[in-house]
Amino acid sequence: GGKPFLENGGGAGATQINLGNFGGGKKKEKPAEDLSFIESRDLTREEMLEINKKNEEIMNMELSAMTGFSLVLSLPILYLCWVAFFSD
Repeated sequence: GGKPFLENGGGAGATQINLGNFGGGKKKEKPAEDLSFIESRDLTREEMLEINKKNEEIMNMELSAMTGFSLVLSLPILYLCWVAFFSD
């Protein structure tokens, strides 16, 4: 068994706040929203492995990007330190 997995990334539009409750406007009766497109089921092992592999590749890319970015940012600082220490 596993935790149920929301197919469409969690009901983004599922919870809608009806602003008529606050503004004193006339509250219209809305029909219940159709949430049947959200399918709750368990991931299969293959899907799990596939998602893990994709996430790992993305994480590695992000890690190398962050490392490169921090190196690029630290270069001028290192240069300034070098100049400050080795100038007369």
